[in-house]
Amino acid sequence: MSRKILPILFATLLLDMVGLGMLFPIIPVIFTDPSSPSFLLQGYSQSSQYLIAGIITALFGLFQFFAAPIVGELSDVYGRKRILTAGVGVLAIAQFLFGFGIMAKMLWLLILARALSGIAGANLAVAQATIADITEPKDRAKNFGLIGGAFGIGFILGPILGGLIAEFTGSAAAPFWFAGLLGIVNTMSITLFLPETRKERSAARSFHMLKGIHNLRAAWRDRDARPVYITNFLYFAGFAFFTSFIGILLINRFGFSEAGIGTFFGIVGAWVTVTQLFILRILVRKYSERSILYFTMPIIGFFFILYPFLPNTAYLYAIIPLVAIPQGLTMANLGALVSKSVSPDEQGAALGINASLLAFSQGLIPFIAGVGSGALGIQTPFIAAGILAWASWLVLFVLSRR
Repeated sequence: MSRKILPILFATLLLDMVGLGMLFPIIPVIFTDPSSPSFLLQGYSQSSQYLIAGIITALFGLFQFFAAPIVGELSDVYGRKRILTAGVGVLAIAQFLFGFGIMAKMLWLLILARALSGIAGANLAVAQATIADITEPKDRAKNFGLIGGAFGIGFILGPILGGLIAEFTGSAAAPFWFAGLLGIVNTMSITLFLPETRKERSAARSFHMLKGIHNLRAAWRDRDARPVYITNFLYFAGFAFFTSFIGILLINRFGFSEAGIGTFFGIVGAWVTVTQLFILRILVRKYSERSILYFTMPIIGFFFILYPFLPNTAYLYAIIPLVAIPQGLTMANLGALVSKSVSPDEQGAALGINASLLAFSQGLIPFIAGVGSGALGIQTPFIAAGILAWASWLVLFVLSRR
């Protein structure tokens, strides 16, 4: 069964990631580049621009935080296919709304679209649970790498397409029309081709919007899985600092355009893809998840801090593989550690809890990054990213043993 389902799931995630990836070269331009015709914040100070860009970015993670645990458990009760289909359909609607919001210069509509995207983004927990349904524990790091591979290719095609479409059409809204069409195709593909993997459904239960907050408490109370949950939270909080402001750094320090930002993200995505589809599969044959993470996490922390201090674009491109390879290895192995920390019957709930932690970091951190950048300078998010990556290593390899 896994040989039939994994390619379909990979294609589903890939189309999702291409659509989401188109956002990366657009947000820095429409909120922080006054020289662009698509700039929406005329008359705002630079610190206000950073703050608004941080808020818009944070909305995705904030709403994903509330939706992820509910979506994960809904998939345990009603099946993976139904929930995946609904999420992909909602994402398509959100993409169309974001494009219209840019054209109409309606900030409130952009906020609504990002909130809907965050709800749809909770599908990641369902995708992980689907893989867990059909995969033996020993193969989960390898197969979770498929999710990372979809992210990687999405980061190749999405930002490049987003930047090129925006520059070719002269409209920052155009990439979102295209992303919405991809979402329609994706919805039809899941409906027609993806079989249900959750054969034995859990009993119906009550769901409420504060489940995400309860999940934070549940993660803390689970003494066995707690170190892994905390490690994931700290690491992805650092990663959120980095990703939320790297596009803004590329514009303000290195003078990149939409196409330039898209190309940068495309190269990063290419290295992540190679890592998770090939390098990861070689390493997991010889090394455990912890053995790999022991080296990759501190390396990433160092290069996060280095980014805002690079003298020119040559150095910027030169260190991409030094960040992307350990990043690709870290993402897959952290996901596998969470999956292995719970029983097979709790995969959806556990991965939903972990998705809540990651979404909470992505909903909180961009806002903090916006405030910090406006007050202390553009280098602030990158220094914070490195410190948090090191802190996650410390929790997993030092504090948890004590």
